[in-house]
Amino acid sequence: MRILALCCVAMLVSSVAYADSDRKWHGQAAGGADFGLAPEVVGFGWVLFQATRADIARDADLRLYYNTDTIEVGLDRLSFGKNFEFSVALRGEFIFAGLLRYYYQQGKRVDGLGFNASYVVLLPKIQWHVADHHTLELLTNVRYWFFGSNNTDPTYLLPGNSWVFEPRLGYIYWNVTSPSEEWGADRLFPRIEGVAVGAWIGVDVRSNITPWGLLDGRNDPSKGILTINQWLRAGWRFGDRFRLELGDTANWGENQDDITRMRVAGMNPYVVVVPGLPWSAILSERLFVAQVSGNVRVKKNKPQELGLLISGGTVNDPFRVGDLKQFGGIGGVAITTDLRWGIWQVYARVGYAFPANWMVDNPYFAMMAGLGVNAF
Repeated sequence: MRILALCCVAMLVSSVAYADSDRKWHGQAAGGADFGLAPEVVGFGWVLFQATRADIARDADLRLYYNTDTIEVGLDRLSFGKNFEFSVALRGEFIFAGLLRYYYQQGKRVDGLGFNASYVVLLPKIQWHVADHHTLELLTNVRYWFFGSNNTDPTYLLPGNSWVFEPRLGYIYWNVTSPSEEWGADRLFPRIEGVAVGAWIGVDVRSNITPWGLLDGRNDPSKGILTINQWLRAGWRFGDRFRLELGDTANWGENQDDITRMRVAGMNPYVVVVPGLPWSAILSERLFVAQVSGNVRVKKNKPQELGLLISGGTVNDPFRVGDLKQFGGIGGVAITTDLRWGIWQVYARVGYAFPANWMVDNPYFAMMAGLGVNAF
């Protein structure tokens, strides 16, 4: 499936480039792995490619994207009217969606409770730039989920295939001065200078609301799945060598299940970062996690950085037993590197998770490594 998706991307890029060879494309590639090292060795890797053709019509960019089990074609920021932009994308993710193929409880992987998850989704979005730095956005996603067994225990009931309508209304304050190159697909961890904060509210309306899983109340969605989310990313540079970053993620959900819950833990770009724990060891719909990192340039006027990252907060149902009103602490610390040479970026993080009463077999250590290149 991954090889087929990669071939599709290659054919799309080739066909567009052939039909419009005088236009300039930009491409990035990246890859990495995030592994728990103790008390057990578990983890995953990823590889991604992105090709973008800027300004194909009314300032819009055409984007072709592949990431491990995901393929996406998108049209970004098509201008219309005054201060309005429209974006739309078609995305498919196969077998590994949401990492539901792997089941973690109290920090440890549990065999027999994972399953294959896939979806296809249409992602329309309208943004209204109300004033400088202020944007309102409306998303009207339409998704189809389908599932299959991964040697799943017969006593674990798989979710039913389902259509989902996912409207979202959001607000973004964006006052970031980092150069545009920081937002390329090859930059796994952009160096943020300035302040960005956002919030959104949304509902998921499914065609199938059958309870699933262990039938302990944890996976019993209703027709109206509510989510309220807030995020912050901010950074400041002090002098020539020191940089500070702050961030947080807050989320409150009602009537959710493990399909919609946020993925917490790990040190990669696709989760709420908590060092030391395995990738997506926690699935939570009610959480607050904040992080702070200090980064120092190894040499003055050189881009290589070493840093220290601390993250922590609280999540609900940490024991994963269906007690959605119970909360537990979560946190960790990591040593980080962000090394850059020309078009190349090299990342490494080594993390330790702070002990908590819901975790078994302490201590927990993990490592992440990644590589990115601005290819053309």
